[in-house]
Amino acid sequence: MVSLSMAQVRTILTGAKGELTLTPQQLAHESALELFDDYLFTDALTVHDPEVDLEALTVTGRLALAGHGADLPCTLRFLGDAQGADVSAVVLDAQLPDWRFRLGDLDLDLGFLGTVWKAGRLHAVLTLALSEDGGSAVAPRCVVRMPGIGAGHQQWEFDVAASGASTVTASLTPGEGISLSTLADLAQLPFGSGADFALPAEIPVAAPRIRQIQVVADTDRRRLCSVWSRVGLADHVAVIPGTAELTAVEAEFTLTFPEGGPVRTRAALRAGIGVHGYTLGGTITVPELEVVAEAAGPFPDTGTPAEFASGSGLESLPVAHATVRADLREGSYALALGYAAPAASGSGFVLENAALEIAGHRSGAPDVRIHGELAIGSARIRAVAARTTDGRWELAGSVRHVDFAPVADWLSEHMGVTVPEFLRGVVLDDLSVARRADGSLEFSADSLFSLGSRKTALLISAASGTGPGTGHLEATLSIDLPAAEPMVLELQAQAGGRVRASWQGDAAASVTDLVEWLGGTVDGSVRNLLPEVTRLDLMAGDGGVVVAADAGTVRAVFATAPSGATPAPLADTHRG
Repeated sequence: MVSLSMAQVRTILTGAKGELTLTPQQLAHESALELFDDYLFTDALTVHDPEVDLEALTVTGRLALAGHGADLPCTLRFLGDAQGADVSAVVLDAQLPDWRFRLGDLDLDLGFLGTVWKAGRLHAVLTLALSEDGGSAVAPRCVVRMPGIGAGHQQWEFDVAASGASTVTASLTPGEGISLSTLADLAQLPFGSGADFALPAEIPVAAPRIRQIQVVADTDRRRLCSVWSRVGLADHVAVIPGTAELTAVEAEFTLTFPEGGPVRTRAALRAGIGVHGYTLGGTITVPELEVVAEAAGPFPDTGTPAEFASGSGLESLPVAHATVRADLREGSYALALGYAAPAASGSGFVLENAALEIAGHRSGAPDVRIHGELAIGSARIRAVAARTTDGRWELAGSVRHVDFAPVADWLSEHMGVTVPEFLRGVVLDDLSVARRADGSLEFSADSLFSLGSRKTALLISAASGTGPGTGHLEATLSIDLPAAEPMVLELQAQAGGRVRASWQGDAAASVTDLVEWLGGTVDGSVRNLLPEVTRLDLMAGDGGVVVAADAGTVRAVFATAPSGATPAPLADTHRG
């Protein structure tokens, strides 16, 4: 395909005397026919009284445009390609005589905008792209040009397009923005009279600059629907020097025009909020003046702040999610970093769904915490880790309603304690676990259940030292006896798995209930012979459980054997 060169254009422009005529053949491009046949409805474009700028390759003059009349002010521009050798596009800009736009398939009656924008002028802009592949590329634009406000008072250009059956949208997007002396300048807009553009005094307004304006009008009802404007307020604001900052602070003003009522103004504030290296785009709430921003990772250029996470297991993990908050009035901030990968935090703890939270107020030292879930057997515990003054971490968490058996396995593996078999079947109502800064572990749990016909409370605690074989288990069993004080059975277990327990009280209790709960059975031949006892001793180990019940004149001894072992005598009763 033959291209129209810039040199050929200069020859055409130089030869223009009194009028300039341009034909599809001169443009040397097959898509030029679309411009002439579908939009200009003529075989040749003629510009009368042309004024030629050979440097800019621009012609100004007057032309006739089908559907709009003759003698219309116009500008014809030829744009060069990247090499400056050939023409890449031809742009025709014609000022229309009224507020009716008719080009191609577009027919817009914009008379109402003409009454609002009295200083504005409606233009038809046709751009013909002379692409190398010969593709059709005629782009019609409906444009309103009007004097602007602000520094320089440059001309504003709104692109107008149909946005509904009877609505049009006019949009202005100035490249570098339009500088204002104050936000009050916005009231000078043709549609800004009566609107309130004031913001709270705490909002930084360093150099207001209009970034974008969008106007929606109803052409059938001949009224404005809404006006939205985006105004830059400040490029950088230090909330807490060296720690938290705002960037690209912007206000979005939305004006609505109820029929028969005053203009309504709503403001929304947006900014980038940066805390400890993380800068996220967010919103500023009014009147609270709180900034909230969040974003999903990955964050390849920003990892976990090492000065806050050292020793936590999070230092080398990728951040999956980040949330930043700041209070402009209080001068407070918070950064929360979420992790998808589990973090090993020592002492057998693996923290899942972890989040590092750094919160501070003004120039004070920040509070640093880690939230996550601990796997204790089959239980998932919501846990919180806090940093001590010497830089180490302490962790604690709790959960409700879990089976003790898998938790007991975890205690054996990580705390060096063996839980008696008769306790493993308990369902724990509450469970708490903690890891101290020195590496030791603490565990506590409680359970309410029925022992035979009696309500029973079990309290269990376990602790490990800082060395192997130093763990121990303690348990307290309280049995509710009618018309008597609760019976308390105290158990102590050493790391080797041997358990000793004893009870003594003024009230009597059924030995049968206790023995059967502990995993033993009582033969019917002796069941009726057993009195209620006032003293009980118990010892458990790998060889089973031995229970000694004392009723004053009667002492009964019961034994249970582990599965597969030779049973011990079921009961041995002694009378004193």
